Amino acid sequence: MSTTLSDLLLNDRGFAFDPSNGETFQLSTSGLRIVRLLQQGTPPDAVLGQLVEEFEVDQNTASRDLAEFLRSIEQLGWIQPAA
Repeated sequence: MSTTLSDLLLNDRGFAFDPSNGETFQLSTSGLRIVRLLQQGTPPDAVLGQLVEEFEVDQNTASRDLAEFLRSIEQLGWIQPAA
């Protein structure tokens, strides 16, 4: 059984708990922001815009880092593969 983002338990310090298997994770500040935006239903394009604005990073870097993060959480089963 995998955990979806909506089931993932988070705190403000980036601690994530996966209740389906008891695993814990430590998310970076940007990782925590991405997960929270996705939990709210924000589409990835809008997440990218938020990252650029909030973290004052260029579009290319944010895009690359977001894609890598999405692959990582996809492997954990938190999100479905992109179509």
